[in-house]
Amino acid sequence: MAFKKVDHVAIAVNDLNQAIELYQSILGKEPEHIEEVQEQKVRAAFFGVGETNLELLFPTAKDSPISGFLNKNPRGGLHHICLEVSDIEAHLAELKEKGIELIDETPRIGAHNKRIAFVHPKSTGGVLIELSEPQDQ
Repeated sequence: MAFKKVDHVAIAVNDLNQAIELYQSILGKEPEHIEEVQEQKVRAAFFGVGETNLELLFPTAKDSPISGFLNKNPRGGLHHICLEVSDIEAHLAELKEKGIELIDETPRIGAHNKRIAFVHPKSTGGVLIELSEPQDQ
């Protein structure tokens, strides 16, 4: 099982516009992409940093997973790390076989129309890990 790269590091924010301004100032550029992911009830802004992105996540509904995170962490902060894979089903099957707890046993569609699945932080030392696979593979 080989991982291709760190696709993105996701940061939950209370105010997307303010966070975009902050990261524009830090990185010296505008976000490359902003999108609403209705299934996950978030609005996301992406800043490319080398081969990796910083993803700013803002909830669009009170029952969004990001709303829950912000209720527990009012200042926001690191939400998850996303690893790109080439065969998401094989990765999920292997992780499950190893006893790793999965949030998603089958992939769903996330930002950039990628197939995604989350691994439970109970099995990863408290870190929420997302696996992603571009649709064009």
